[in-house]
Amino acid sequence: MRIDERRFLEHLLFWLAVYVFYIFSSASHELFGQSVETTFYRLPLFMAAAYSFNYWQIPRYFKQKKYLAFVVSMLFVVISLVVVYRVIGYYRLDEFCVDGPYPLISLEDFPFYMLSFHFPALVMYFYKNNKEQAIERRKIYELEKEKVATELKYLKAQLNPHFLFNTLNNLYSYVITNSPKAPEMVLQLSEILDYILYKSQNTFVPLAEEIQTIQNYIALERIKYENRLKVRFNSDYKNKQLLITPLLLLSLVENAFKHGVHGSISKPEVRILLEETNEGIRFSVWNTKINDPRNKTDNDKKRIGLANIERQLDLIYPKNYQLKKEDTDTTFNLELTLILT
Repeated sequence: MRIDERRFLEHLLFWLAVYVFYIFSSASHELFGQSVETTFYRLPLFMAAAYSFNYWQIPRYFKQKKYLAFVVSMLFVVISLVVVYRVIGYYRLDEFCVDGPYPLISLEDFPFYMLSFHFPALVMYFYKNNKEQAIERRKIYELEKEKVATELKYLKAQLNPHFLFNTLNNLYSYVITNSPKAPEMVLQLSEILDYILYKSQNTFVPLAEEIQTIQNYIALERIKYENRLKVRFNSDYKNKQLLITPLLLLSLVENAFKHGVHGSISKPEVRILLEETNEGIRFSVWNTKINDPRNKTDNDKKRIGLANIERQLDLIYPKNYQLKKEDTDTTFNLELTLILT
């Protein structure tokens, strides 16, 4: 059903309901016949009041804060409707009047008609206003959803090439020297690429897949740095159903290697710990670093990388994460606590 047809049907059913309501609002069976006819003549006036109120007076005057014009227009409409109805009653409803001829003008009944004509108009207004607010909330929700999805894609696009660049650099150095370690690196890199290019497009992935990718990444780094690098990775979780947004933990690990395993650090070390909690996980990454104020570019990149990670956390885990940083002259530690539901 098209929108115009559905709207017409809604209005038709609304006025049928109004007609039935006023017919059966009569207190006695003897007045039922009168109620049928009087409601029939009043219904067009109800409709005039409702549509002028909701599609003219409210949007043109009330919402534009033209309150004086709104009041004047209300008085004009109400007086016009009352006069029309009194004329109809004077010529058509005399037979229902037990106390004499139907009066053309009755100031005593004016307040009653003033309120009664706009009762359906108010019902329509509250229904229409509630529906418009629901549509507006839906639009805002959809816009926010699209904004979040776009922003996440942008953040991931920043992280993925950066990670791949570092990994390919590691592989390149072994390929040009025909190192026997190159085939193993290719296999591990292919698994990482599969994760980044395909699985990371999902909103959530099994935690086990993120951990496996981290292990592949660490293996590549160990091949590059050999015995000079000390890495400890302890993983302790039993719930295999845990899901996590892809690349989040990997980005923390990658950040630790990028800024904590410089050639100028004599004994670079990285410690990674994953623990399961009652509500999710706790993930900490500790690394050595060199405190060199002159290395402004590296510090800026570090801040940008962490800012991207925090932005992803804000978008995907709002109020469900805690990220602690501990920065000393020689070490840097990140501890992320996630509530995974």
